[in-house]
Amino acid sequence: MLIASCGGSSAKPKTDNPTTVGPNVPADEGKPELGGKVTFALPAESTGGWCLPEAQLAVSGIQVARSIYDYLAVPNDKNEYVPDLADKITPNADFTSWTIHVRPGIKFHDGTPLNGQVVKDNLDAYGGEFAAKGPDGQPLRKPLLFTFVFDNVKKVSLVDPMTVRVDMIGPWSSFPASLYSYGRLGIMAEKQLHDGDNCFEDMIGTGPFMFKGDWQRNDHLTVVKNPDYWRKDKYGNKLPYLDSITFKPVTETTTLVNGLNTQLYDLTLSDDTVAIDQLQPKVDSNSLSMIKSSNDPEVSYTLFNDSKPPFDNINARLAFAYAVDREEYNRIANKGLLALASGPFGPGTLGYVKDTNLPKYDPAKAKQYVQKYTQQSGQPLAFTYSAGSDPISLTNAQLIGRYAENAGMSMNIKQVDEATLINDAIVGNFQASGWRNHPGFDPDTQWVWWHCAVPPGRDPNSKSPEIGTDDAGGVTGNNCDNPVNFSNFNDKVINTAFERARASADPAVRKAAYEEINKEFAKQVWDGWGYWTLWTIPSQTDVKGILGPNLPTATSPDADTTGDSPFTGLSSGVDVSGLWLKK
Repeated sequence: MLIASCGGSSAKPKTDNPTTVGPNVPADEGKPELGGKVTFALPAESTGGWCLPEAQLAVSGIQVARSIYDYLAVPNDKNEYVPDLADKITPNADFTSWTIHVRPGIKFHDGTPLNGQVVKDNLDAYGGEFAAKGPDGQPLRKPLLFTFVFDNVKKVSLVDPMTVRVDMIGPWSSFPASLYSYGRLGIMAEKQLHDGDNCFEDMIGTGPFMFKGDWQRNDHLTVVKNPDYWRKDKYGNKLPYLDSITFKPVTETTTLVNGLNTQLYDLTLSDDTVAIDQLQPKVDSNSLSMIKSSNDPEVSYTLFNDSKPPFDNINARLAFAYAVDREEYNRIANKGLLALASGPFGPGTLGYVKDTNLPKYDPAKAKQYVQKYTQQSGQPLAFTYSAGSDPISLTNAQLIGRYAENAGMSMNIKQVDEATLINDAIVGNFQASGWRNHPGFDPDTQWVWWHCAVPPGRDPNSKSPEIGTDDAGGVTGNNCDNPVNFSNFNDKVINTAFERARASADPAVRKAAYEEINKEFAKQVWDGWGYWTLWTIPSQTDVKGILGPNLPTATSPDADTTGDSPFTGLSSGVDVSGLWLKK
């Protein structure tokens, strides 16, 4: 999550190597071979488990989930959403109702069939409407984030045994994107949905691999081949190819690099610029392979709390934005490997704007805005910056502090673990924090983080008029009724642009709306944008099929040549059904 996460020299990014064609597309790897097992190193452990409606999954947890669960819809390489477990997902004329038809003949790992009822129950569980209750009389499933993702859903109805209708409160043209939700919205078996307190570890999906209880926390989790998986490849082989995958949480960069160099790990998923830089010589010598993806990235940034001093004042936000030398920071902290972000929507994502007129490093302007803030507030510009608890995060936070102090600000550093960092954001117990979020899928999926229903500046519990703007053009009353808008800004331009895009299926209308959001972020400096992530998959040279097979079509579940190529942004991992070992 932290923008201050790495340290080192000023290496130039390398975008291809002998195992790739272009930046991220493998060369023809031949006919897949069956059998074998791999060890897949992941950046973190998912301590909360995989009861998906309640889980708070980062990329490591999503990667495990993708081995066990499938999705109603999945993204292709054009950032479109195509059927997966569903074979048809159809809207009415004004996008206020969607019909989902479930693909026949698919079974969960416990042998129960996938049908309309289990899909309805899953969607109800994600939306907070799951009817089943536990022994204490309380609902069995208590979703966290997904109640906000699906707050536009009015009702989920069973039309027939294989068809579900989802009625909306208002138009929702991009609803299929939320049926994937970055890889978090897998479909669970009824047994897991009803499994009470054990839902988080008794995982039952329809996916290519099955969980058989082998999870030793902070050490490994093993999944084994699903012999009845519903997909075949173009040769007629049943997917998946491997017999098993062991996922291992590896949080230390040195341990990760050494494990790959000594073949202890077969592959990993990493945005660690130190690890990428250290592994590159092995890639250049053909001792390792590495697929890289800079398209559809997440963004690392400084999250401002726009509802409390000092960052409720745009002069403070501008002072910070002009004070930080992002190019120098990138050379020192990120090995020079990352691209400077111009906003939340990166290259390849609808709404990307190369130049949003984001403030650029200018220490003289930074000092001017510090003075403006002091004159307006009567207080010195001082704040606390929340950073990770590791030594590298401290070093890089100190670098940010030096930029702030050179401009006349005073910055204290508060080091906390990742769980505390997230919890502090949820309750608003921070002023500025290192952060990473917003992977490059359909921009409508970002509605949940930034849209506010109540007009800017108005207390959602009162009927007071809207609060105006300050002399720098920033909204002075930043009270959002959306509790997962962690910055707590309330911007009319952003709200209405999201609504306009959601109501339209016209690509030009949606593109213009998201570009407007991007530019408004730069104008108001609601957050301090840093860098777009570079996700990579370093691997041993005998590991093939990393990006996954072609996607299903409406008429065929199989991974043949008619299906689209999979999404290659890597911010939600990869489809492991296509992994194989060249013997």
